[in-house]
Amino acid sequence: MDVAFVLVAVLAAFYFILLRPVINQQKKQRQDISSLEIGDEVLTTGGFYAIVVEINTYEDRPMEILLEVAPDVVLRGTTLSIAEISRRADEIDDEYDDTDDDDSDEDDGGGDVSPAGESDDEDRSSSARAG
Repeated sequence: MDVAFVLVAVLAAFYFILLRPVINQQKKQRQDISSLEIGDEVLTTGGFYAIVVEINTYEDRPMEILLEVAPDVVLRGTTLSIAEISRRADEIDDEYDDTDDDDSDEDDGGGDVSPAGESDDEDRSSSARAG
């Protein structure tokens, strides 16, 4: 009788300490994935933050998602690649705005940069040494 009681106690402890938290975590992740919406920011299992841009559901294979990791950079994967939903679509401000802000004519105070990555100041100093 004592051995049976100890065995039951060990199994119960094993369940409550090890298995139950894992089961609850899996249940929460399934609920999060089922409520996934376009525009949600997610953390992938690979460690990338991305925005959900498309969700495709199929009968014969897992749900497919398209994730935008940078402007115009879209990755295709399954919901198994999502570790967690970091922010919901309604919480995200205009972080990934489609307007092109690179066309500003403001001077940032730095020297002009040539296509090779060298500034005009460096070109002048090297030609002064050569001449």
